[in-house]
Amino acid sequence: MNHARIDSPFGPMLICGDEKGLSGLYFFDQKDCPSIPQGVPVGSEAPVSESLQTSDAALRALRPIRRMGEGQAQMTLFAGDSASSGAQSEGNVSQRPSNSGTKLTGTAVSPGRQYCEPQWLQEDTPVEVQRLFTLAQAQLAEYFSGKRTGFDLPLNLLGTEFQVQVWKALCQVPYGALASYGELAAMAGLGPSHGRAVGTAVGRNPVSIVVPCHRIIGSNRTLTGYTGGLSRKVALLELEGFAFA
Repeated sequence: MNHARIDSPFGPMLICGDEKGLSGLYFFDQKDCPSIPQGVPVGSEAPVSESLQTSDAALRALRPIRRMGEGQAQMTLFAGDSASSGAQSEGNVSQRPSNSGTKLTGTAVSPGRQYCEPQWLQEDTPVEVQRLFTLAQAQLAEYFSGKRTGFDLPLNLLGTEFQVQVWKALCQVPYGALASYGELAAMAGLGPSHGRAVGTAVGRNPVSIVVPCHRIIGSNRTLTGYTGGLSRKVALLELEGFAFA
């Protein structure tokens, strides 16, 4: 397994993988991030969203909303929501909504920022892996600047058969949409009785952002948790067009 340090607007990240594909993408302060070699700088010149300074206790009370634009009907958050009163299903993600509505903090992302090359954390990183990590860094930079809504990266997800099944279902939740744990279970071909196990598998997702576990919220529309920190979940959803009430 190969590792490198890359920048993001929300702090430095550890990227992991081999010739088969990307296996890990973690924020350095994420609780399940693999050990960072000594001497690797943990600071970042990238701007950081102010929402990262907000406590999880305050964020747990928030509920995501989204609107198509000023004066237009609020979109539904889940596919099963009522489409009455002119509301539009979240399945229509081809038209990206504006960021109207109440913004919590905004994401301090500079669209023109140029990200440096990954910092290789081992000697003789294979050329194919260097290309993969560099491509991942470039696609993430486009995502953070609002120019990319999906990723085109090979994945090599390492986990149990059940975990990989759930992680693959996560990849079906599109940009600008949300799903509950129950809906995710159905997308993975699992029944309602698997809800708790699905939640555990989501929490162990090793590839942040690219495998979008930040798009999963509770059936009561609460944000629940996020291994990268609930404040980052808020910032990522704001980036994708959500506001919070």
